[in-house]
Amino acid sequence: MELFDLIDGNKENFVNVIVDCIGIDDLLAYRIPEDIDIQIGDILSVPLGNRQVGAIALQICDTAQVADTTTEIKSVIAVVSSGIFPKTYWEMLTLTADYYRTPLMQTIKTALPPKLLDQSHYRIKVKRENTIPEKQERESPKLPKAAQMVWEFLQAHQDNSKGISRRYIYQKLGRYTSSGLKELQKLAWIETTLELPNRPKPKYEDIVILLKAPDRELRERQIEVLTILQHQGGECLKTQLYKLAKTTASTVQNLADKGYLVISKQESLRLGGKSHTVTRDRPKDLNADQDAALQQILKAIADRHATHFLLHGVTGSGKTEVYLQAIAPVLESGKSALVLVPEIGLTPQLTDRFRARFGDAKVSVYHSQLSEGERFDTWRLMLAGEAQVVIGTRSAVFAPLSNLGLIVMDEEHDPSFKQDRPQPCYHARTIALWRSHLENVPLILGSATPSAETLFAQKENNSIYLEMPHRIGNKPMPPIEVVDMRDEFKAGNYSILSRQLQEAIAEMLEKKQQGILFIHRRGYSTFVSCRSCGYVAECPNCDVSLSYHDPINPTALQPKSAHLRCHYCNYTQIQPKSCPQCSSPYFKHFGSGTQKVEQELAKLFPNIRLIRFDSDTTQNKDRHRLLIDQFRSGEADLLVGTQMLTKGLDIPQVTLVGVVSADGLLNFSDYRAGERAAQTLLQVAGRAGRGEEEGRVIMQTYTPEHPAIQAVQQYRLDEFMQTELAMRESLSYPPKGQMVLIHLSSEQEQAVEKSADELASYLRQLGNNWDVLGATPAAITKVSNRYRWQILLKFAPEVLPDVPSLEELRMLVNSKAVRVAIDVDPLTIL
Repeated sequence: MELFDLIDGNKENFVNVIVDCIGIDDLLAYRIPEDIDIQIGDILSVPLGNRQVGAIALQICDTAQVADTTTEIKSVIAVVSSGIFPKTYWEMLTLTADYYRTPLMQTIKTALPPKLLDQSHYRIKVKRENTIPEKQERESPKLPKAAQMVWEFLQAHQDNSKGISRRYIYQKLGRYTSSGLKELQKLAWIETTLELPNRPKPKYEDIVILLKAPDRELRERQIEVLTILQHQGGECLKTQLYKLAKTTASTVQNLADKGYLVISKQESLRLGGKSHTVTRDRPKDLNADQDAALQQILKAIADRHATHFLLHGVTGSGKTEVYLQAIAPVLESGKSALVLVPEIGLTPQLTDRFRARFGDAKVSVYHSQLSEGERFDTWRLMLAGEAQVVIGTRSAVFAPLSNLGLIVMDEEHDPSFKQDRPQPCYHARTIALWRSHLENVPLILGSATPSAETLFAQKENNSIYLEMPHRIGNKPMPPIEVVDMRDEFKAGNYSILSRQLQEAIAEMLEKKQQGILFIHRRGYSTFVSCRSCGYVAECPNCDVSLSYHDPINPTALQPKSAHLRCHYCNYTQIQPKSCPQCSSPYFKHFGSGTQKVEQELAKLFPNIRLIRFDSDTTQNKDRHRLLIDQFRSGEADLLVGTQMLTKGLDIPQVTLVGVVSADGLLNFSDYRAGERAAQTLLQVAGRAGRGEEEGRVIMQTYTPEHPAIQAVQQYRLDEFMQTELAMRESLSYPPKGQMVLIHLSSEQEQAVEKSADELASYLRQLGNNWDVLGATPAAITKVSNRYRWQILLKFAPEVLPDVPSLEELRMLVNSKAVRVAIDVDPLTIL
C-alpha cells in the first residue's frame, strides 16, 4: 500500500487518518462510505468513542491496517475541507519520515501546529440551494428527530452569512448534534468550512513633511516648530512633533494651511503587537555584484525552475536587499515566499526590513516565541492562499504555503537549523532542498561563511554560485589583529583582556564610538574548584561541573546571591563559602564567561556602559529586541555577549569587535570544530566597520598558529574549507560520507550499557556496508539523572535506507527502561 494510492471503486476502501487527540499516537483506520470521495490531505470528521473529532486523511487502501480483524471499523462522517494541503506537502513529510528514520505520525505532529483540527474552528451553514422555503417544503423528506432539531436551529440562524460554529451548535443541542449533522451532511443540505482568521489591518498615522524653510512672515513660535521639523530630517510623526516642539494641533494645521508643511497618512508597522514602528522604505540601488546575482535569481523565478543558488556574500555585502528585490515580483505574481532564519528573536532587523518593504499585511512571522494561539492563527493565515512572506525558524520549513514561489535560507551555515530533539532530528536545509524540487521553485542559500555541505554541493554542480565579495559602498573589511595571550602572560598581564584590547576600548570610549565583545560562554566562570584539595563542584544530576553565576543583575530567574548552576538541567545551589569536602576557604571559580568579563570591564573602565547579551539576559519574550534597540540608540558603549552576537546584527556605529578567547571554539573533540570556529569568528568580525568609520577586530588566543585562526585573520575561509573538505573526503566523513548517531539513555546505568553493547553487536552482525563505532558512553555521560550511551554508524549515502528505523531500534532494544533516539546527519558527535 502506497501513501498516494488512488481509490479503486470495485473494492471496499479504507482511510488511515491522524486525529488531533491527546494520547493517540497511531494512525486510525476508517471505512470510506460509497457516497464520499476522499483525497490525501483532506480534513475529515470521524467518530471517536462517543464523540466526533477532526482528522487528516493520510493513506488510502483497500484493506484496513488494524491488528484485530474482528474489530468493527467505523465510517468517515464527512469531508470537512478538501484541497487545503497540496499533494506535494504530504510527499515532503513522507520523505522526511523515511530519510530521518522516524514514524510518519511523529513527523506529521512535528510539522502541524497544535489544535489544527479543533472543532471550534469549523462553521456550519445551510447550502444556498436549500435556503428557498418553497423548495425546502416541497423536497424535504421526513427527518429524524436529531436532524430536524439541527435543521431548525440552522434555519433560525440563516442570516449569519459565515455560518454557525460547530462548538456553538454542540453547546445548544448537546447529544443531538453529532447524529443530526451527520444526517444533514448525507442529504447535502449543509456545508462545513474551516474558519480562517482575518488579515491584520494596516495601522495608519499622520506624518508631517516639511515643504519649505521658515521665513520672516511667520511668528517666532511657528519658526521654532519648523526648525525642530528640519532637525528631524524634514519628516516626523505628527504626535511626535507635538511632543518635541511642545505645540498644538492648531499650530501645525495653521502651518499646513500656509503651505510650509503637509500632513499625510503613512502606514505604521506593528511588530509582535508592540508599539514598535517602522517607516516604509523603497528598493535601493544595487551594485554590480548584487544586480548580477538578482538577475539570475529572477530568471529562475520566471522560469519556475527548482534552481539552487549559493549566494556567497561577505558580511555587509547587501544580501538582504537581494532577497527583498527577488521576493517583490513573487508577491506581484500572487505567489508567496518562505524566508528561513536561524533564530527569529536574534534577527529583529531582518523582520523590520521585510515589514518596512512589503507592509504588515504581507508579512507573517512563525517561531517558537509565539504563543500557541498566535502560531495556530499564523498557520491558518498561510492556508488562506494569499500572496505573503513567511519569516520563521527551522519549523517554518513546513509552512503550508500552497502557492510558493521562492525559498530563502539566510545564514544557511548556522547549526540552529538542525533539530536535535524531539524526533525527527531534521535539518531545515535538507527539507528546503526537497521542497524546492517538489514545488519547482528556486532556493537561495545565503551566507558569508557557507557550510561544508553547501560548498560540496556547489563543487558537485548541484547549485549555482553567486558571489558578492565586496561590502556596500566598497567599505573595507575590518583588519583582524591576533593577540597571543601567552605573550601577555609572560609580560605580567594576568587580566582576561590583553593590553591591546584594553587600549582599543579606551580609544573607542574617547571617540564616543561603540563596540562588541564576544565570549564563547555565558555565566561567570567555567567551573568552581577548591585550591586546597582539588574538589570540583559538580551537578548531582549530570556529569558536568557547575558554573558560577554572580548576581550582577538579579532577576526572578536568577537568585540574588552568588550561585552555581548546571547549564544542562538548570540545577542551582547557593555558592558555598568554603569547600564542602575539606572546609578550605579557598573555594574559587576558574575560567571566564560573560559575567566575569562584565565585571573585569567595570573594574578597568568605571564609567563604561555595558549591555550583556546572552541566554541568561534574553529569556523573556522580546528581550532580544529591547537590548539591541537600547544599544543601537546609544544607551551603552559595549555589547558583551555569546554567539547570539554573530547573527543578524547590523549596527553601523560599531567600530570595535573584541574576541576574548577564540580557543573556546577550537578545543572540541569534533571533526567540525575548525569549520564552526572559523565561521563564528568571521561572522562576529563582520559586525565591525559597517558605517562611515573604519572597523577594527582584536582576537585573543593561545593558539595563533591554528589553521582556522590563520584563515580568519587573512579572510581566506575558502582555502581553509577546501582543505577541510579534502580531509573529510579522505576519511569518508560528511559531506562525502554519511553518519547516523544512535542515542540510548536510562536512569539505570547497567541497563543502558547492556542495551548499547547488544545493539552495537547486532549492527555489526548485519554485515551491511557500514562502520560501527561504539557503543561508548556519551561525552557527557549523565544528564538529568539519565545515563547516556551512543553508537555511531559511518557509511556511503546509498546505505541509509538499510539503517534501522526508530521503531525497529526500539524493538531491538526491547526495554522500557531504555530510551532510544536516532540522529541522521548529526552536527555533533559529542
